[in-house]
Amino acid sequence: MGLLMIRRRPVTTHVHGPAARIGWFLLYLEALMVPLVLTVLSLRPQELGIGIGIGVGEALALSLGLVAFSALVVTVILPARVSPLIAAFGIETILRIHRSIAKAAVLLVVMHLIAVLIEDPRGLRIFDLAHTTWAARAATVSTLALVLMVVLAVTRAHRQPRYEGWRMVHNLLAWIVLGTAWLHVWWLRHLMTKPLLAIWFLGTGLLVLALGVRRWLWLPLRARRRSYLLEEVRREPGDGVTLTIRADRHAGVPFAAGQFAWLKFGSTAFVFEEHPFSISSSADRPRVKQFTIKALGDFTELLSGLRPGRRVFLDGPYGGFTIEGRDGSSGFMMIAAGVGITPLLSMLRTLADRRDRRRHWLIVAARTVEELMLRAEIEEVRKRLNLKVIEVISKPGPDWIGEAGRISGELLARYLPRNPARLNYFLCGPAPMVHTVSHALAAHGIPLRRIHTERFGTT
Repeated sequence: MGLLMIRRRPVTTHVHGPAARIGWFLLYLEALMVPLVLTVLSLRPQELGIGIGIGVGEALALSLGLVAFSALVVTVILPARVSPLIAAFGIETILRIHRSIAKAAVLLVVMHLIAVLIEDPRGLRIFDLAHTTWAARAATVSTLALVLMVVLAVTRAHRQPRYEGWRMVHNLLAWIVLGTAWLHVWWLRHLMTKPLLAIWFLGTGLLVLALGVRRWLWLPLRARRRSYLLEEVRREPGDGVTLTIRADRHAGVPFAAGQFAWLKFGSTAFVFEEHPFSISSSADRPRVKQFTIKALGDFTELLSGLRPGRRVFLDGPYGGFTIEGRDGSSGFMMIAAGVGITPLLSMLRTLADRRDRRRHWLIVAARTVEELMLRAEIEEVRKRLNLKVIEVISKPGPDWIGEAGRISGELLARYLPRNPARLNYFLCGPAPMVHTVSHALAAHGIPLRRIHTERFGTT
């Protein structure tokens, strides 16, 4: 009966899940390997060191350089806010992959540079910018910018710069690295005489340019057309603040329960400072959106000082951490720590608005009772759902009579239903908690395809 009460709605998360992740992995592997294959197909046998022509060392240097360029392109594309990509992996995982491929790109660039220095008869004179080629000049600028990026990234935790300033410099250096690397290959004219390499190289450049235009021009223009006005700023227990925004002369941006968006505050959608936050309101009411944010950094601490009437620009929604498309589940068990409750509250509110009659569980953890967030909102939605709420306090006071400690396999065993594999599980919070609880659920026989996670951290 409850399943019939759920209204069918379009899923805005695109493709997500294991199959999508494997597909994206194969696509990126292909992007890294294509230039290597094209090099082999484009060069004549004598150019591969068989007979006369360029030597094996020079061919190796060429291959390393092209693969390094592909790695740089992948590094730039990863955080370009491609919705299906974010739905497949989640923003935190994408940023981790971004950092890993960036490290691989640096290693490939170093190997390419060493191979060039060994093969080029000019040796270190190649760095004499006054008397070298334009291709060498572009390569030098790209390498220096890349080194600076690495140094700033490695020392960021020690220096603790303001996030937006660091992000602006990081983005600027990234485009300098990629742009001058592209010019370096372009000015190596002998590469452009190979049709396959030329087509791949020009196509890659156009793809990156299109993504750049989309990211820095089209997305802000779209956000400006669909702007919101700040309606209410409310302080929350647990050092949080809830922002309520209302669509300004439009029906609201549709989203799936559990998704997030980047928020900008100011007179223009082109302001650089923006931050991602999960939507905590119901997906069935897109005109009004709520975001509950915990004061963790220099930006979030300023949110409580915002005044109603402020214009808000929203880039999103993004993410595949959602209940949409899971109507076949017999129910949901949601597990949160701290501000990780926000996307789960959106899911619960959406289920309540749809009059869902299935059995659901919510396990929410905090250090103290005072740090439990949105208790009143959870209680309100509990009255509208068949929902059991379990609060877990790691440092309980003498009057606490609920669950104490941390979310463990033993605690889960006390609340899992008789057929736990028929549920879907949504975990959101700090990475250590998500990791521990995921393994505990798997140990209880829950299939991995039914465990959905979202890790909260700094971007």
